[in-house]
Amino acid sequence: DLFVLPSYYENFGIAVAEAMSVGTPVVISDQVHIWNEIERSRSGWICSCTVESLTETLKEALHNRAEQLDRGKNAQIHAKENYSWNAIAQQMIKAYGEIQRANSKSANP
Repeated sequence: DLFVLPSYYENFGIAVAEAMSVGTPVVISDQVHIWNEIERSRSGWICSCTVESLTETLKEALHNRAEQLDRGKNAQIHAKENYSWNAIAQQMIKAYGEIQRANSKSANP
């Protein structure tokens, strides 16, 4: 299985994160905002917004079932570590802590 989103523009791509959360590797364009995270985590494949690029990327993704399974596992791990409710809550706690520390420093120079 693959989730394919060859979008010309996608701010975040919540559907991408949802697919990843259930272990489905993704094929997305380099216009989906999280493409670099997908590439870095090896959670799927990245193509440009051309028919040729999408065709070649799909051939590559569909050619090797073992690679699909590996990238699906990577996708699920990446989604859990970065996009789950718990992960988002931890990111928010960290951000608020940084704001609080910055405000404390500016109030007490």
